[in-house]
Amino acid sequence: MARPTRRPRPPAPGARRIETAARRLFANRGFAGTSMADIASAAGVSKATVFHHYRSKRRLYESLVGDAFAGFREQLVPLLNAEGDVQGSLREFAAAHVERLTRMQGTMRLIAREMLSGDAGSGDDLVSGEMSRNFSLLVEALRRGQASGTVRADADPGLAIFLLLCSSWFVFQTSALVRRNPDLAIAASTDTYAAELARLLYFGLAPGAEPDVKESS
Repeated sequence: MARPTRRPRPPAPGARRIETAARRLFANRGFAGTSMADIASAAGVSKATVFHHYRSKRRLYESLVGDAFAGFREQLVPLLNAEGDVQGSLREFAAAHVERLTRMQGTMRLIAREMLSGDAGSGDDLVSGEMSRNFSLLVEALRRGQASGTVRADADPGLAIFLLLCSSWFVFQTSALVRRNPDLAIAASTDTYAAELARLLYFGLAPGAEPDVKESS
C-alpha cells in the first residue's frame, strides 16, 4: 500500500463530526465491526454525507490513522535532539508523548487496537509502515548522538527508543492502576515521570554513573 500523504483537514463541521464519530467507533468496535451507516448515525449526518467526504470506509480509516502518525512526526520527533542536551531532550519528548496520548485518547486507542488485533483489511500495512517510519526517525536521532559523542557508542538505539515509547504507552493504558500503586507514585505526575524516565535511560542503574542527581533534574 502506498503511504498516503497527509491531507488538509476538511473545514466542514459535518466532516469533523464524522471523524470524531468514526474514531470512537473504530476504537471500540474495530474496522470490521463498524459500518459507514454506523458512522453516519453516530455523527448525526446522512450516509450520503459520509461518502461525500470519504469515498470508502477504508479511506476514512486511513485518513484518521495517517493523520495521527503524521502528527507524531511533526510534533514529537523533532523534540528528540540527541546532539545537544540528551537528558533534557528525552525528558521533553516523554512528557510531550504522554500529553499527546492523553489528549488524543480516541485516536490512540484506535491505533492500540490495530496494533494488538490487526483486523483483516483495516489498514494494518499503513499502521506498520507509518509506525516503522516514525520509529526509524527516532532511532536515527540517537545514532546522530552516537556519532557526535553525546550518546554512548555501545548503546542500542533501537532498544532505547522502544523502552521510551513503550513506557509512555503503558502509563497511558494503565493510568488508573498506576495511580493506585504506591511503588509507581512517581508516574502519577507527567513531569516527574518524564524526568525520572529520562534520567534512568540516560544514566542507567549503575552506581556512580550519574555525577549529580539534583543538578540533572
